[in-house]
Amino acid sequence: MKTFTVNIYTPEALVVSEEAEYVSVPGADGSYGLMYNHLPCVIALIAGDTEMALNGERTVFRCGEGFLEVRDNRVNIFVNTCTEVK
Repeated sequence: MKTFTVNIYTPEALVVSEEAEYVSVPGADGSYGLMYNHLPCVIALIAGDTEMALNGERTVFRCGEGFLEVRDNRVNIFVNTCTEVK
């Protein structure tokens, strides 16, 4: 499966920069699933879990409110807080 770059930013720092095959985010109007070659868009996010998958392994981040931008196989997520869920 093809991958794309996912970056998660908070006001303090770049928290995550990884390749993923799939990302799921909590949008203001429902959940969104993003894969390679997704159409460019901007999505408002509510606080919740952002899930990333690569090679069958799942990583979950608990993120605050914010927004994301999808463009050129790159997902940039801008949120007020972000911590990895272990």
